[in-house]
Amino acid sequence: MSNDTIAAVEQETTEAVSENRQALAEELRKISQEQDFSDAAKSRYAAEATKKASERHSEIVAEHESATAAALENNEKRVFKLSYPAANLTETQKEAFRSGYRDASFRCADLQADALERLLVRAQRTGDRAMEQAIYHESIERGLFGVANLYREKHPEAQAAWETYEQGRRKAGSNEALLGRALLSKVSPGSAPGSLG
Repeated sequence: MSNDTIAAVEQETTEAVSENRQALAEELRKISQEQDFSDAAKSRYAAEATKKASERHSEIVAEHESATAAALENNEKRVFKLSYPAANLTETQKEAFRSGYRDASFRCADLQADALERLLVRAQRTGDRAMEQAIYHESIERGLFGVANLYREKHPEAQAAWETYEQGRRKAGSNEALLGRALLSKVSPGSAPGSLG
């Protein structure tokens, strides 16, 4: 999943919210025009319809949050994915690389930013890909973006994964804010189906 997935989730959510609002507006219109209902009955039916639409809205929000979280988790996995030094390694060679990565991770876990930077430069000079990646991942987790940027300068695939990750986080954050402002309680029988009455 990528940011295209987040965009698709956003589109589906927008459509579902709009359909829900339209259905509520239509139901409220029918209730208000029913001549056989007393004002008390109209109020009761309108409250029931609004409650049902509100429950559906909560379901839509939960579905949106779940799908967005899955897409963001996938983006994060891309950022932290190990990049093996050669394409056609045996499983034994891959395990040896992962073992080297784990060792490198433990070695750089508590180092200060300047020490991590020096170690990254040395790993780049010597071609120690496991150490490079361990330092990169450690710097991301600790928010040492200067060190992380040094790694990304030499690794365009890491830069692309990071940009996708950042864009996805920003997009998801803005979507959550917009979704939270979709106030179903403001739909009234006379309002246009897609508007906040």
